[in-house]
Amino acid sequence: MHTVISGLDSADSGQQRSSHLKRAMRCDSEDVKPAVKRQRPVLVHRESTSSDISGSVHPESAPEHVASFSALAVSATKDESDQDIDIASIQDVASDQMPPHVELLEQFLAKLFQDEDLLVDSSDAKSEHFGQISLVHGDTTVLNKCAVRKIRALLLPCTSEQLSKFVPDDEIGRVVGMLAAVVEASDATGLADMIKSGTLVERETGLSSAFCDKLGKALSLACLGLDASGVIVDLAATGKASNSVCPSDVLHTAVTLFKDCLLGCVVPLLDMAVGSVLADAFSDSDGFLRSRLLAFLGTVLAAHDPVTALVSGPILGEQDIISLVFASISVTFCASDLLGSGAGANTVESIRRAAQLLLRGVFETHVDQRLWILEEILASLIKLPTLKRTQSTYRIAGGKSVQFITVLLLKLLQGTAQSPEDLTAGFEGRRLPAKECRMLLQKHKKAVDAASSSTDFVIRYLIGRCVKRDSKASANEAEYRGLLETFIDNCIVLLGHPQWPAAELVIRVYSLHILDLLDDDKADVGLKSLALESAALIASHIATAQQEIETMPKGEGVGVLEPVLASASLESMTRFRATTTTLLEYLQSKAVGGESTGAIPLYVSNWASMLVAALLKIRQDRASRGAGDDPKDDEDDQDVDNDAGSEICSGDSDIDDEMPVDDEEDGTSSDSDYERETSMPLRTKERAQAARKLASDRRQAVEECLKDYMSIVNRSAKAMLRSVPYTAAVGAAKLAVSLLPLYKTFDVLLARVTLALGASQVTLRSKALRTLNQIASHRPSVLYQASVKFAINHRLQDNSPQVREAAIDLIGKHVAQNPELTSQYYEFISVRILDKGPSVRRRVIRILKDIYLLSSDQAQLVDIGIRLLQRTNDDERSIRELALKTLQELWFTHEEHMQACEEEEQQQQPMEVSGNMFNTLSPEIQRLTLKRVQVMTGVSEAARSRELGDLMAGLFEHVTTATTKAEAENAMLVIRCVVDALFEQLLRSEESEADTNLDDGAATSTPGFSTSTCLRFISTLSAIAPDVVGARSEILGTYLKMTDVSEEDSLHHVLLIFSNTLLSIPHPSAQFLGSLEGDLISLLSSSPQSILAVAVPCLCMLVDKITWSYGKLIRLFRSCALQLCHEQRLVVSGALGTQSPKNLMRFIILAGLTCCHFSFDEHRTKHREHFKGLDELIETTVPAFMNDLLLFFASPQLSSPVQLAAMQMLGQLYIKHPPLALETRARAVMDRAFANGSNGHKLQVLRNFRDFLRADAKRYAARAKESKDQLREVDAKALVGDTGEMSEAGVGASLMQTYLDRVIDATFVSSAAALRATGFEVISLVLEQGLAHPLKCVPALIALSTSSDAHIRNKALKLHQDLNSKYASFIHSRDIEGVRKAYEYQVQLHGRAEYVVGYDPCSEARETVGRPVAFLQPLYSLLRTRRARRNDFLSLLVRIGDADAGSGASHSEGWRSDVSFVRFVAENIAGLDFKYLDEVLHVNYQVSAVIASTGSNLLHQLDAESQAKDAHQGVADAPSDAAHKDRRAIESSVCVGILFVLREFLKAHYGIAESKCTGYNPNDPSNARDKPVVWHGQSDQGRIDWSAWPFAVKRMESTADYSDQRARFRHLMAGSLAVAEENRSFDGHANGSGGSFADDLVLNAEELEYLTEQLIDD
Repeated sequence: MHTVISGLDSADSGQQRSSHLKRAMRCDSEDVKPAVKRQRPVLVHRESTSSDISGSVHPESAPEHVASFSALAVSATKDESDQDIDIASIQDVASDQMPPHVELLEQFLAKLFQDEDLLVDSSDAKSEHFGQISLVHGDTTVLNKCAVRKIRALLLPCTSEQLSKFVPDDEIGRVVGMLAAVVEASDATGLADMIKSGTLVERETGLSSAFCDKLGKALSLACLGLDASGVIVDLAATGKASNSVCPSDVLHTAVTLFKDCLLGCVVPLLDMAVGSVLADAFSDSDGFLRSRLLAFLGTVLAAHDPVTALVSGPILGEQDIISLVFASISVTFCASDLLGSGAGANTVESIRRAAQLLLRGVFETHVDQRLWILEEILASLIKLPTLKRTQSTYRIAGGKSVQFITVLLLKLLQGTAQSPEDLTAGFEGRRLPAKECRMLLQKHKKAVDAASSSTDFVIRYLIGRCVKRDSKASANEAEYRGLLETFIDNCIVLLGHPQWPAAELVIRVYSLHILDLLDDDKADVGLKSLALESAALIASHIATAQQEIETMPKGEGVGVLEPVLASASLESMTRFRATTTTLLEYLQSKAVGGESTGAIPLYVSNWASMLVAALLKIRQDRASRGAGDDPKDDEDDQDVDNDAGSEICSGDSDIDDEMPVDDEEDGTSSDSDYERETSMPLRTKERAQAARKLASDRRQAVEECLKDYMSIVNRSAKAMLRSVPYTAAVGAAKLAVSLLPLYKTFDVLLARVTLALGASQVTLRSKALRTLNQIASHRPSVLYQASVKFAINHRLQDNSPQVREAAIDLIGKHVAQNPELTSQYYEFISVRILDKGPSVRRRVIRILKDIYLLSSDQAQLVDIGIRLLQRTNDDERSIRELALKTLQELWFTHEEHMQACEEEEQQQQPMEVSGNMFNTLSPEIQRLTLKRVQVMTGVSEAARSRELGDLMAGLFEHVTTATTKAEAENAMLVIRCVVDALFEQLLRSEESEADTNLDDGAATSTPGFSTSTCLRFISTLSAIAPDVVGARSEILGTYLKMTDVSEEDSLHHVLLIFSNTLLSIPHPSAQFLGSLEGDLISLLSSSPQSILAVAVPCLCMLVDKITWSYGKLIRLFRSCALQLCHEQRLVVSGALGTQSPKNLMRFIILAGLTCCHFSFDEHRTKHREHFKGLDELIETTVPAFMNDLLLFFASPQLSSPVQLAAMQMLGQLYIKHPPLALETRARAVMDRAFANGSNGHKLQVLRNFRDFLRADAKRYAARAKESKDQLREVDAKALVGDTGEMSEAGVGASLMQTYLDRVIDATFVSSAAALRATGFEVISLVLEQGLAHPLKCVPALIALSTSSDAHIRNKALKLHQDLNSKYASFIHSRDIEGVRKAYEYQVQLHGRAEYVVGYDPCSEARETVGRPVAFLQPLYSLLRTRRARRNDFLSLLVRIGDADAGSGASHSEGWRSDVSFVRFVAENIAGLDFKYLDEVLHVNYQVSAVIASTGSNLLHQLDAESQAKDAHQGVADAPSDAAHKDRRAIESSVCVGILFVLREFLKAHYGIAESKCTGYNPNDPSNARDKPVVWHGQSDQGRIDWSAWPFAVKRMESTADYSDQRARFRHLMAGSLAVAEENRSFDGHANGSGGSFADDLVLNAEELEYLTEQLIDD
């Protein structure tokens, strides 16, 4: 049967619907008089948050059908009559007289009951207040909408007292029953099912008109039911209906309808996908479904107010509360574009806000429901799609936004803090006893504890969901981690914002959890990483906030606050009061405007706690000093615990107990405070009275402050005294929040981050460094702290390159930004340029560049230049290129020089090359140029070694040839300016050697530019830019006339400059050339050999290329040759010999150098007329003639100095003429020097080899460059190998293959450092040029890698690494020979074998690993990459101690060396850095095998020899060989004992049980290979203690020593065999015969200690 609900379905159009709504809100003017308006009281601290969400509107802006419940009631009463009834007049009515509005209610109820009775009596009766609804099981008659709204409007102004007095309960109960019938009828419509089915309709099918009509009627009926449920809920919430009148089942039905509408209708509607058929129908502005939907949503919104009021009381059951919370949470997270913008969107947003308000009501009132509500919110949030979770944002002032979930959680947390109603309780009298003060503090603390516990639950919940459970990653782990990060980040953003004090509480609680996580060794690494990130954010914010507060102008606002607990002066309390009241007035103005977020109670509770705690702390201090106000107060103070002040601080964090104590003589603080505040001196008798007055003033100040809080909180909008601007509120909030405990945790967080730098995980150490980097960005002063510097220094030496790079980044960033930190960290940074990690070295180079640009320290700049120059020879190509580019940018790029050249071009007056470009620069540019030249000169001074000198030359060559054309031109301009500056300073240094400062740019000489330094650097530049230097080199001619021996160095560099620039001097005059030639010739007569080595080549070049004065050179050479021939004849004739070896040596050197640097044979052919005198003397070639002479003077019959001079010139001759070096006579000289020559002879031969190989390498490089630069014609002779080049190419290889072994032997000659260094250079050149098999050099490299010379050590390691990378398959076949060579080398260095140890005292890794490092650690690092090769090496090391007991060797120093060598090897094994368990077990396995075999044999041999000795006792001629064998066996037992001590040492320090050692089998692949092992430090500091085995370090000399060792060895082996037998009886049969050698011998540390004690007792 089709029925029509009266007043609901009369029209479908929007206009008719609006008219009906107006009629439904209007009461019958004939029967009901106008109702009295009633203003609802404002809920304290829980007002509507209409402006909390960005883009929302106030309820007043909503359309008529979206108005709130109270608004609908007021509008209904306004439409009834033009006359309003005053509320005051109603209240004045006598209590025994029925009020008018109650009378109107009675009249309407009478008519309503009458209509109901008629409908009961007659089914055909008609009533304007009832209508029929079609249900599934039949039709029913219920109240229509007009009647329901009339009931609501008439009940609204009535109070519960009025209803109970004038309206019978049965009438109210009858009305409730009618409303319940409406609710039940509405609940049966199935609106949720219709919405669900509508969402499933396909677009092709579309919605039928019948479905739409039915859906519209369902929406209307739902509105009716919600109106009825709202009236029922309002009656129960306001107490107008008792439990008997409104039973719990009726209330449950009403609440259930509201909940079902939210979950079943509102949520599906808002989550409906835009674009569906049903969504399009609702979105159609012309369709009736949209108007019905808007009406439904408006009714849902109006029903929230009574439900919110209901849940705030104790009436509703727990199940209903839970269901409403679920529904509110679901609605809160809904976000839909179903209704678009405008009124529909505002309605949806208002519903979400109302749901939040309902949720807050439950959360604040029902304490036991809080935790699961928070859990449900967080769990529901994580289930939402990411888009829905993040699309709602809350915009705060300043343009920042935070997530909606953060705002919701903070509102809930803030709402839990309810401060006491009377803040000044206990302040009524003049005194405030300590007990009362403590009780008051407990009340305020209790108000904050609720928020703290809820906050702690949220943090624990999120952290707990961020970790893996049961070692399995949760699907939502990343989601929760992201949620936690977002929540914390948003709270940090809200710190200091006036309306969000809970943000500080959240961060404070989270900080405590951070500290717990960082302290927990078993915590998840990912959580620790997250904790470090959060610590960085929190500490950075604290640092920034404190800096803002410190820089806040004192004239603005209230100024900087002193902590109230630290300085409880009246002035500080006054400033505190001004600050907090300013903030409170701002918040109250927002609260009365509907914008409060529940912040006021939390603020007030914290502030009240701080104020009262200040008073209590003062009383405690005074009580401890015996300075109470009066005896009664002192008695109260005795009841106060010492920790009361910290126990009752705000929040759940502790207040600092270390309060400042005044150092007054009388021991009181109150007196000093009073004097400080009154500036009046007090006599002793007046101190007590002054103290009492100050205490009273403080108590009164606190009381007035609390009264101000109460006054502000209770004000209405009209009563607000002033309008606080937002900026002032923000400043006050920042100051107020800075007093809370969070802002005292900076040092604690920094300390934990510093401790995290030592974490065992690499990721945590790197994260901690990045955290510290972020903190230092906001407060650089932390880098000055000693603990931080210490931790960073250790991380710079970390094993992980990732950690070292992070440490370098940390220091580099802040050193560049804060130059004052350079002095603190420069030493740490600069040494890391030699780091093993390429990324670390690369970063250090960039940092050093930044330091260079900012530094003014000359020594530091020079050091940076040297370090960068050394990296130009780095193994890594990218490092080399970066170092070259950096030096090019620092030294050879100068914009000022380019500008000066451009100005010259513009003036069209180009400067000649010989002009002084330096003088054309401005004084400031001259100063900068001189600074650059000083640095380059300093580097050149330090680059006196050949390696740095070559690097310097390579740098200049790179910037002038290997760069782009523009860069090369710019570099040449800089070089030109540098050269001009050097010559300018050179001239000025001649005038004044005194170092003075350069004030006007170029007035006097500059400090650091002496004559020798200028000449030295000019000589370096002359090889790179000969044209630039040659243009000004003529002025250096005066230096050739120097006769002072102290000026030899300067003369040497002047000669080098002329040698490099002679051919580049522009248009030299004849006078200059003649003078130069004469000066050079004059130098040959009296100059030392070092000068001759440079002057002769310079003279030869001058004559050969420029002057062609062959006669002078011929006379020089001829005179020397004649003198040498004369000396030769004297020696051959048997005469007395030369009377002046020095003159003979000078003749040898002059003749040899002249022959080497001037091609006499070539010129004899071209200019025969000039060389007639030479032809008469020399019939063969000049080189052959000189070779004969030099070989003669190198013979043994001549004195050693003469031989050395001849050998030196032979080396120079062979460089120019290599085939001569292969002659038999030349080889005889070298053989004699290696066989019988002194160290000087060997050194000279090695130098000849070195110079020859260097020259050979230069010739090869020059030929390679020549063949690359130009095409060469193919020579037929070259194809068949008939050329001089071919013959010269193999000379070096032939020599080295012949003499390499002798070179290596000479390198290890005892106490000859020069011989060792030169020999190592030869070995390096042989390996670099590939002149011999690399395997020959491996033992020498292993030995030299143990050298104390850092240069030799590092280069030997580098060469060994290169060989390992190229020839890894065979290069390690001689490693044991290298170990023996290293031991012998150490014996040479220490003098005696007893002094040799296996620990490297010079290792850089010693500080990193924290224990001694083995000499063989670099070698082992090359071997450990392959397990088989590594284990073979370890086995060979152990077998060194496997002595042959029957060798028969005599008791001599050789045995002592064997024992020392075994001990050396054992200490090396102990010092190796083992990474895996397999390494340690393999060593122990091999040691056990040696003990089981050799040890047992030695024990049997000693027993047999002992029996034989007993048998021959008394016999005169006992066999002597038996005694010898006995001693040899005892000596061998020392080696076996050394291995035994080694095994026990490894077991103890690596924590390995004996069971693991006995069960190890190297042939069984097990997990031990990949198991890491950890070193355990002990009291021995990582060194083997030989006290239990003394003869490992002490020689056995007497018979008693041998007897002692025999007894020790027997005790050792007896215990070992006993334990071995016990182990075999226990599990030997189970293992069968396949056990390992380790099964035959087991001896633990306890047995060793027992045996030692027994020996001591013996």
